[in-house]
Amino acid sequence: MIGLLFILGASLEQGLSAVRAGEYEAARTHFAAFVSERPGDPGVALATLWLARLEQDPVTARELYLRVVARHANSAYADSALFEAASVDYAFGLYKQATTKLKQLLSLYPSTPLLAETSYWLGICYTILGDNSTAAVHFQKARSRGAGSIWSSLAAKELEGIGGETTTTAAQGGYAVQVGSFTDSSRAEKLLSDYQAKGRSGEIRQAVIAGKVYYRVWLGSFATEQEASAYAEDLKSQGKAAMVIKR
Repeated sequence: MIGLLFILGASLEQGLSAVRAGEYEAARTHFAAFVSERPGDPGVALATLWLARLEQDPVTARELYLRVVARHANSAYADSALFEAASVDYAFGLYKQATTKLKQLLSLYPSTPLLAETSYWLGICYTILGDNSTAAVHFQKARSRGAGSIWSSLAAKELEGIGGETTTTAAQGGYAVQVGSFTDSSRAEKLLSDYQAKGRSGEIRQAVIAGKVYYRVWLGSFATEQEASAYAEDLKSQGKAAMVIKR
């Protein structure tokens, strides 16, 4: 144990032990202390990754994930950090940004164990963006790269239903406007309640990304992208967050 503490640093090992025990506030304290006390230590990459995973604010978490990629690109944790940064973008409905990060992940880390999972989520992003042909390519890669895994199975299901999906959802009012994405469900419920009090219909959609549950507030539905965009622009002119989402 003494040797392990010497190698990892007491604060880092204590942080990992606290995570295993479910003592997340204590873990944050230990990881932050390690990063502050030993900025040049290779273990900073792991400590920063865990600080991001334990962070309640998704924007701050994304910044920490990207810090791991920028400062520790050759560490064993950079691929996970980049994937989880893309997951935050996805949870916020920033599908183009998520796509860019996922493609970067495949380019920088071609041997990552996240290959199948990354390919699957690339397929999902391209489906949402309306590019079913590119989505199909990535779903096929997910099937081949993750043979026998859940990602292969999920990709196979997406390939089965990828044709005609866009037309059907649009005809049923296939657009919404996302006005928030939170890891705290009470914040999502409060925001939705505020809009409902003004007569706007909406819902909360859950998404589990990289082990975290995000509560996304969607308003609408809107029959066309143009209608959704007009409403989103009106909200933005009031200084509010708004993004058009294809259901």
